[in-house]
Amino acid sequence: MKRLTQIALAGVFLLTGMSVAVAQQTPPPGGTLTPVTRLGNFLEVGNDVFMKIIATGEVRYNTTENNDFDHRVRDRVHERNPDSNTTFDAEGDIANAQLQLGVDARYQKNLQLYLLFRHHAAFEGNTIDDRANCTNPGGTDVFGRAAGTENPGFRVERYWIDYKFAGTPLRMRVGADLWNVDQAGIVGDDDPRFALFGEFGNFDVMGAAVIQYESQRIGLENDNDNIYYTFSAGYNLKPHRFQFDVVYMRDRFAGADLASPRTVSPGTGIGFQGQKNDSVLLMASWSGQIGPIRALVQANGVTGRAHGGTAGLPVGVAPDRAYDILAGAGIAYAEADLGIVRPYAGIIIATADGDPTDRKLHGFSNLAWQDVGQITGVSWFAHLDKSPAFASRDYACPARLGTPVSGSATSASYTGPTPLRPNSPGAVTTPQNIGVAVSGTTGGGAECVHSVTNPYNQELGTQSHLGIFSAYSNPGTLVIPVGVKVFPYQGHEVVGWYVYRGMLDTSLLEVAFAPQLQGRKIDKGIYHEVGAYYQWTINPYFDIRLAGSVAYAADGWIDVARLADCNTGTGVSNCDGKNAALRGEARLRARF
Repeated sequence: MKRLTQIALAGVFLLTGMSVAVAQQTPPPGGTLTPVTRLGNFLEVGNDVFMKIIATGEVRYNTTENNDFDHRVRDRVHERNPDSNTTFDAEGDIANAQLQLGVDARYQKNLQLYLLFRHHAAFEGNTIDDRANCTNPGGTDVFGRAAGTENPGFRVERYWIDYKFAGTPLRMRVGADLWNVDQAGIVGDDDPRFALFGEFGNFDVMGAAVIQYESQRIGLENDNDNIYYTFSAGYNLKPHRFQFDVVYMRDRFAGADLASPRTVSPGTGIGFQGQKNDSVLLMASWSGQIGPIRALVQANGVTGRAHGGTAGLPVGVAPDRAYDILAGAGIAYAEADLGIVRPYAGIIIATADGDPTDRKLHGFSNLAWQDVGQITGVSWFAHLDKSPAFASRDYACPARLGTPVSGSATSASYTGPTPLRPNSPGAVTTPQNIGVAVSGTTGGGAECVHSVTNPYNQELGTQSHLGIFSAYSNPGTLVIPVGVKVFPYQGHEVVGWYVYRGMLDTSLLEVAFAPQLQGRKIDKGIYHEVGAYYQWTINPYFDIRLAGSVAYAADGWIDVARLADCNTGTGVSNCDGKNAALRGEARLRARF
């Protein structure tokens, strides 16, 4: 009923806007017709007030196979809820649609109001009828899992008010727009923020406070929030741009005092009770063009201090344990415009944390918690948005890390939670078992290595240091994308890519899996992926895209897969992780 009310209100909102526009074209009794003023796609609906209706429909069909690199493990969707966008981007043979409706209103040259509603759901012959089981089918599946219970349905996707202070170089934006801080887009989202911009000729500055998690959602107040602050300064010397960015991350939400029993849950931002994080991310970048080559170089460093939990800790772990944060990363990308053909190449490299027993966190992550970035939302990497090995929705854990072949997942030097997940039908992984070496969620995880739109291996090893949940505890990152863009005719585009993903130091994984490895090492390779898409832009409002990729587990992921039991019956049989992971998508998109 609530969703129907929301849809009805949106319909009234749309019809009202249309009636205002039509009214201007209908003369009053005895009057004359008032001309309608157009400004691009905007219509004048009042004195100096212009409005544009936003309507977008993306209809997609996705298919996957062997997303965990082993055909002997039964494939399963991450979430049964038809409103789960994790399933749309990861595992599932599913038809889904993103439907958006909104308005962009502007007054004179200094005020803008943007409001966008969105509904994203899977549709079939049953759920399209909007019956009671549309958003929750009920019951349990063959793995014993119930459907999800959070059904946001039709909701506000983005909103903001933008105001330019007349006669000054300052502009203010308040709300949830889709933004990125740095040129590479490693920090960005549609999190609500309060931002102030200044433009002084070729020089521009920005400062913002961003709301990541508020304590209200867990029933608390005072100092239990996760709010971070971003600052940027840029200089345009066309075709070159130089930029410096600072992000201060202050997380108290992860350590909030919750009711027991407490569980660590990366998906909700919850860590060990009492843990704290204060870290500063520094980013310096250059972008420009030299002849036919356009390029980007960005250096990143993070420093600060974190403290472990104060209660509910593993036996023998001291409370409020202090950790020093120091890590770095680099990003480089180049593309040559040779006319019809544009070859490109890039590299993303980030330092690793190689010792889970010390008090230092050296694994680079763009954020101190598990979250997205916007790297495929910037022009430099937008063509790789369908590559799971780069930064699209990640593959599942190898062989879903089922029942361990032998021993336990702990060792003499590690006494934390078990990293291996049950693989038998009906088994459910509790949050306490979320990976020491491999992070994720129930049933093998929809993201085993990295978060969607995030290029770093920040899902790995997040609980390897005792008593703290931190994305700065990871085995480092090495991502190398190479490929080509081809523009054979106007409106036609073909993009191909090869992406290698690896680690820099596998010590965290080797400590966590020590009993199974029995002295063996884990290789640094994770994936090899080849993919392509073809897009036909028929007109400015409609396009069709066909995309697909095939990935193979590299030696390191094969080493991890062999730690799992792939025998569905009695006895033990090692997995091998040697099956190709396949993904495909057909998308039709109309935008107005």
